[in-house]
Amino acid sequence: MTERIPPELKAEIVKLQQLQDQLNRVLTEKSVIDNQLREVNKVLQELTQLPSDATVYKMVGNLLVKVNKDDVQKELDEQKTILELRSRTYQNQEAKLRAQLEERQKKVNELMAKYYPQGGGVPKA
Repeated sequence: MTERIPPELKAEIVKLQQLQDQLNRVLTEKSVIDNQLREVNKVLQELTQLPSDATVYKMVGNLLVKVNKDDVQKELDEQKTILELRSRTYQNQEAKLRAQLEERQKKVNELMAKYYPQGGGVPKA
């Protein structure tokens, strides 16, 4: 005997799984961006504590290169702005995906109730 899942329910479950995968990717990417943002904020905080004439070095590949503190600060401020924008974008995507996921879950639950009333298992063929 084989179990048969109605095609409509099967399609909704596949869509639900795809949404979950998409949400997981967005959460992973958002986490990476947020970690980069924390790192930039820490560096900016350290830079503000240095005197304006302090010697600052920047890592370029395997080399440390002497740079102007103001230039580095400006570059990091721009990077911070970009990272904050990307983080907000991921937050918006996350919220939309969570809403879609909730709707899809309700649809799957409704179909489960329709095809399997009283919480019974999958009908046998």
